[in-house]
Amino acid sequence: MARSKQLTGSLFVVMSSLGFAIVPTLGVNAYDRGSNAMGVMTPRFTLAALLLIAIRQIFARNEGWPTKRQAFTMFAIGVFGVTSVSLMYFIAIDSIDTSLAIVLWYGYPVLVLLIAWAVDGKRPTIRVLAPLAITFVGIAITAGQVSGGSGAAIALVVGSSVVFAIYLSILSRTSNNMGLLTGAMILNCGTATGYWLVSILPFKNLDPIFPSSSIVWLLIVTIAAFGTVVPFLCSLSALKRISAGSYSVLTTVEPVMHIFMGVIFLNELMTINRFIGALLVVVGLTIFTVLDSRSTGGH
Repeated sequence: MARSKQLTGSLFVVMSSLGFAIVPTLGVNAYDRGSNAMGVMTPRFTLAALLLIAIRQIFARNEGWPTKRQAFTMFAIGVFGVTSVSLMYFIAIDSIDTSLAIVLWYGYPVLVLLIAWAVDGKRPTIRVLAPLAITFVGIAITAGQVSGGSGAAIALVVGSSVVFAIYLSILSRTSNNMGLLTGAMILNCGTATGYWLVSILPFKNLDPIFPSSSIVWLLIVTIAAFGTVVPFLCSLSALKRISAGSYSVLTTVEPVMHIFMGVIFLNELMTINRFIGALLVVVGLTIFTVLDSRSTGGH
């Protein structure tokens, strides 16, 4: 039963990663047609929240509500966590290639492990830390491939990764205490609220530039449905079956998807150094996944 639960959770992670992987490619296409990160992300999460409200009302009307504290925590994760993570990342990919950004972003599994060590006392072993060292070498090589004028973009990607590691650790605890659709709905309502709050801040560079063409709106609807609602539901389904640490390392399939989509659909270059850096990241985290699953005995 434990192995079946682990396998099901792993499949949900892959499905979630595939959904999230399409978003940067579609987002960059929206940027090229005159929109910006705020103009894409604000309607994305607003539409996703409305879709989830409707889905819950139709398919999970009898699903119980969490306590006020649990609901507030999930809503706050959306307002502060998901909003910060997604906004920083999608501002960054307006300046650097998506295939580079996603590799840099994948330092977060180490942060999740450190948080688990600090909070739960789960001390990582040397054999677990060794493959993660390989991962960081790959990240360092990849960072060297980013143009000199992209320091701010690198900082945004790293900041996004750090915030994600923190909120993922909190989310894994909170999501277990509520129904799947209820949790996803509250989380996306919080994220939509976060984006609208950011849009009213007195900073010109955070003003949303909403789409002016039907093609871009179609891209955003696709992002909301297949790049947000579906992967969010898959993510929460996975976190009900596997730990945050296992979740974080199983998503190593995502950078591979991002890289292929960037090269194929955005004509991004794949140099030898980029390939080596990405390969080290994926190999390091894959080895870690195998070692971690053995050490936990499939739980």
